[in-house]
Amino acid sequence: MGSSASTALKGQGLPWVAIALVVSLVSLAEAAFTLAGLAIEDPATRDVVERYTLARGLQPVRFLGTVGVADRLLDRPSLAATLARHLHPPLERYHIVMREGGSFDVNDLGALRGSFRLVARGVNRRVYFCQGEFRSLAHLLKLSGSMVFTLEYRDVLQGADPAVEISPQIYVRLDSILAHGVLKVIGPLLSSVIDRRVASLTVATQAVGERIARDPEGLYREMQTWNDVRREDLEAYREAFLPDGRG
Repeated sequence: MGSSASTALKGQGLPWVAIALVVSLVSLAEAAFTLAGLAIEDPATRDVVERYTLARGLQPVRFLGTVGVADRLLDRPSLAATLARHLHPPLERYHIVMREGGSFDVNDLGALRGSFRLVARGVNRRVYFCQGEFRSLAHLLKLSGSMVFTLEYRDVLQGADPAVEISPQIYVRLDSILAHGVLKVIGPLLSSVIDRRVASLTVATQAVGERIARDPEGLYREMQTWNDVRREDLEAYREAFLPDGRG
């Protein structure tokens, strides 16, 4: 009788062992999600990447400078946006403001409105999560949703000058179910909008990189005449780009 009871318990235990094994495997699979070689633990980021509406690898962006310069600009989005507004006039409406908790608001006078945050970073690579809404210049296209973008960058040479090459990858998930259904129709338009915005940001990045590489002290003096530059951005620039932090 004792032997029969033991056999019955063993038989009943097998399903629980199997369930525990499945749960463990699922947990491992969730923990093992990586993007751009970085471990990602953010559920919202994973959801966008695994259920994207549109995913694209963008053309690499190259500008004068070093990986160190790129890191300092990426660490200071508000400063980078201020420099971009003044050195590339088409972005004069572009503003980034830090929020509590480390995320950032971004606004391009209604054409682009939302927030973004750094999800993960490693050596020469970063992953960001964004959410908000976008309108095309003619307001023909109004979309809301989330986006994940990765940046991988490295030191290169541009002629005899040190330069940085950044390779972006984006994943976009639209909120509208209808937008998913007509992606073949709006896909080319959405891609065109992305290309135009990326092209403008590329030119701005190159202008900022060249001024910092060629004339960091002159740019600092020029910044002191800008009405919209914040004191903290001036200080951030001085500490990041002037020799010995002088100004």
